[in-house]
Amino acid sequence: MTSSAQTLKSLIDSARPRLLSISESSAGAKPYPDKWSLKEILGHLLDSATNNRQRIVRMQEEPDIGPFVYSQQHWVTVQHYQSEPWQLMVEFWYLYNAHLAHVIAHVDPSTLGNRCDMGYAKPATLKFVIEDYIRHVEHHLGQILAEVDPRSREKWISRVPE
Repeated sequence: MTSSAQTLKSLIDSARPRLLSISESSAGAKPYPDKWSLKEILGHLLDSATNNRQRIVRMQEEPDIGPFVYSQQHWVTVQHYQSEPWQLMVEFWYLYNAHLAHVIAHVDPSTLGNRCDMGYAKPATLKFVIEDYIRHVEHHLGQILAEVDPRSREKWISRVPE
């Protein structure tokens, strides 16, 4: 999983300065009450990193860890990301994902077929969990950066290593 770890590290290294360039007011703006602000999207990425780290670690211990889902809206709501300082969130997100890249780089290859029920049609393998997490990060970073500069989404996606 060294390649996946390198991809994640490259993503976060590329995104960090761009995220830090976003102002506090832009990050917290909510043009629509029913849509997440940039802070809430990044908070969701923090929650995803937290939950996926748990999955990745636990799936190396058991062949099938059973159900492991979480309520995204609940997590974002109860953590009050809107009142969290943007720069603190960016740095925490960056450091957490740097650690997660380290964890992914050291995944035991013999456990990549271990399973977890994430609420999809069928249980996911550890390999899928890792690859899906990286796609998820890429997707939401594209969302955040497109909010700041609509031309950025295409530029961002073309920079992401496969």
